[in-house]
Amino acid sequence: MDFTRQQVLFHRIHQHELDRRVSDAAELAVFSLGVQDNTSGSAVSSLAARLAEPTVDDFVLTWSVRGAPHLHRAGELKAFSRALWPWSDADARARASRPKVDDMVDSLRHIATAMRSIVTKPMTKGEVSKALTPLAPKQTIEPCRGCQTDHVSDPIFRLGALPAGLRIIPEEKTVTFERVHGWPGVPRKTAGFDELIHRYLTLHGPAGPSEVASYFGTTTREVKKQWPKTGLVEVTVEGQKAWLPEDLEIADAEPPDVRLLPPTDPYLQARDRDLLLPDKAAQKDIFRILGRRGAILVDGEIAGSWQGRVVSGKRFEVTATPYRPLPDLLPEAQILAQAKGLDDASVKSN
Repeated sequence: MDFTRQQVLFHRIHQHELDRRVSDAAELAVFSLGVQDNTSGSAVSSLAARLAEPTVDDFVLTWSVRGAPHLHRAGELKAFSRALWPWSDADARARASRPKVDDMVDSLRHIATAMRSIVTKPMTKGEVSKALTPLAPKQTIEPCRGCQTDHVSDPIFRLGALPAGLRIIPEEKTVTFERVHGWPGVPRKTAGFDELIHRYLTLHGPAGPSEVASYFGTTTREVKKQWPKTGLVEVTVEGQKAWLPEDLEIADAEPPDVRLLPPTDPYLQARDRDLLLPDKAAQKDIFRILGRRGAILVDGEIAGSWQGRVVSGKRFEVTATPYRPLPDLLPEAQILAQAKGLDDASVKSN
């Protein structure tokens, strides 16, 4: 089977539930991998693009995929911890930004165990880090210019939070941890990564090992070791080899007229950016390292970028950068404003 780019995009839009608004947040397919959040509350904006009444109250926030903050269903945290546990030192080093640590998996287990023992009450990241440093393997400690001190490497620290059974308290202004109750302990080995591959290909497929590796922060070589031997079917997209779950049919969806997707929206997390947005200048605008922009999705294509800010404490102002003529964005901006608890919205263009 050979699929066109448009077929793939329309299929993904349907899988990401952007062609409709649903009523139950817990049933959203994007929670199969978690919904990335950040200090500006981007998860609420992601849910507003999919839900009639967006809420994040029923989910748990923790550092998970790539060590980034994600909202997860509470009942899936233990399984995620096992599935994301590195299966080799090479895999662990890749996920931790390749530190010079020989026994990386054992070191990560040591750190996660120590973090669990330290957090007996709500504690800030700084407090946990200070208590952890004397207990951590020396190879995991590095100098920090910002802190003017030595502490456990930040990527390693982040990777330790989920296996330690720690959640982030979203109401706190600084990153503050507390224990997840009933935690079974740090995983002994990886279990279920093949299921995460299946979930990635369900949401972001057709795709291959390199895209899966990039999404989870490891290497293509390591992912190929875990690639499922059954349950997938090989297809092509514009002639390029890719895979889909064998029980999944390409959906022929009607794309939405307009959606305002925040920079960390699940739809934008697909790693084949040339397929998602072929224009290189637009890619640089949307996927910039600092000050990333949201995407304006129009009729199935990214037609511009946007930024939002709160004006006078009550109005959500959207500034759009169009790549082509845009429809009226105000109705979607008003949905975002309502999701953020604001009274009104406005739209202007660069």
